Amino acid sequence: MTEKQLTIDIQPPVSVYATYRRLSYLPWYAIAEFVDNSTQNYYDHKDKLKRIYQKEPVKNLRIEIEYNREQNSLTIRDNANGMDSSELDRAVKLNKPPQNRTGRCEFGMGLKTAACWFGKKWEIETTRFGANNKFSVIVDVEELSHHNNEILEVDVHKIDLSEHHTIIRINDLYKLINGRTMQRIKDQLSSMYREDLRTGKIEILWNGVPLTFKEPPIFEEVLPNGQKTIWKKKIQFDVPGETPQQSFHVEGWVGIRIPASQRDAGFVLLRRGRVIVGGPTKGYRPVEIFGQPNSFSYQRLIGELNLDNWPVSQAKDTFDWSGGLEDKFIEMLKEQTKDYCDKAERHREKSRKINKEEMEEAAKETRKVFESKELTASVGIELSLPSHPQEPEKKAADLERIAKDSEGPIVIQMQLQNNPWIFKLFWQNQLSDANWMSVEFPQENEIHIFLNADHPFFDPYLKNVEMVSLIQKFVMSLALAEKMARSISSNNQVEASDFRNYMNWVLRYVGKLKGDNNA
Repeated sequence: MTEKQLTIDIQPPVSVYATYRRLSYLPWYAIAEFVDNSTQNYYDHKDKLKRIYQKEPVKNLRIEIEYNREQNSLTIRDNANGMDSSELDRAVKLNKPPQNRTGRCEFGMGLKTAACWFGKKWEIETTRFGANNKFSVIVDVEELSHHNNEILEVDVHKIDLSEHHTIIRINDLYKLINGRTMQRIKDQLSSMYREDLRTGKIEILWNGVPLTFKEPPIFEEVLPNGQKTIWKKKIQFDVPGETPQQSFHVEGWVGIRIPASQRDAGFVLLRRGRVIVGGPTKGYRPVEIFGQPNSFSYQRLIGELNLDNWPVSQAKDTFDWSGGLEDKFIEMLKEQTKDYCDKAERHREKSRKINKEEMEEAAKETRKVFESKELTASVGIELSLPSHPQEPEKKAADLERIAKDSEGPIVIQMQLQNNPWIFKLFWQNQLSDANWMSVEFPQENEIHIFLNADHPFFDPYLKNVEMVSLIQKFVMSLALAEKMARSISSNNQVEASDFRNYMNWVLRYVGKLKGDNNA
């Protein structure tokens, strides 16, 4: 039962609140506004809360985010120190920044804009440790706008002095959070609050499951003399502002990750312990430093850079780069990371080269398909093993050379329409931006296929024998289709439709054989 009520005058006009649903938030940045409030409250009262937590079952700050699809609601609950009446007033009113603006809460806008962006109706319930009052206020944006009411009523309840929490409930969400978006939210929040999660003193849970941040694998190089080099270094520098007195500090680390990752490479830019730019699939990768997406730098260079005194946007989803700040930042960062970019491009990961046993296993699987009677009957040609197979000693030597330097070919000899044919597959280490595949026809009945083992396309597959076999089947089908299309051409030019038809023809039966083998 409500024991008494307070009121909050939320001028300017409430119609402004209704416009916030049109802001260009991403859901994880909107949720981050609530997490920022919780974590900042914790840091503001850290010493007091440490003493409180020692006497409670939960020994640290816990932020629980719950999404209920059936009820179409989102709830954010924390066990920080809560708010008193003056802080609640500031939390609900527009443009009421906190007195201390050196933390994560500085504009006095985040909670209101994020809550209005998410849903039509939201509520704050809060109480501070040692106080005997619990405050709750409901903001129904549509109702307030309809009645042109600028006064909010705050319910006040008596409560135990040991209680301390803040709960934000948002109902009638404008958008459902589906499975893919939900995973993106969890991934991004885990990345954004990596510094908090690392301390072990702060928990963030999504529907009861704790979020965790997985540390990136740093390249450890063993030198010929046996010494180990860890490719991670600290950097710091200052970027001059528009006036001689203005300077923006950068401090953090850069490193090289192995294995490479399109998804997780790139820099993250933090401010006051929270990621502003970067994260899974969102890495900060200026082309001046990282080059194009098929470069090794783009997939291997990582780092965490703290820009604590840099200005940010109101939504805290990017930095304010006005005055040419980003150009200056990139120029100085490029100089600091040049040696790591060079190393990322030069390094060739030895584990990418599959050994001779794996290579032979993949070659066997490739031969099975192209020596199949069903395939040869379907395309109207006869394939059979050569009558004099390669001698075991020579075969072993070839495989050893392949495993050693990736230059020796896999040789598949067969009879096509009673003529001997030779397919040679060359796995090579080239530059990462070289072609992934090229084909040559040195003689009428011979096809050479060159595969670039350093191409980013092959990164996820070259440690898996089954995937290597699949790739080899595919490229041989590709080369065979091209050759067949050329054979019906009067000018040696391949019509797209002819090539496509032959490719469909070959792959149909390769795929069917694969399915039969797995049955």
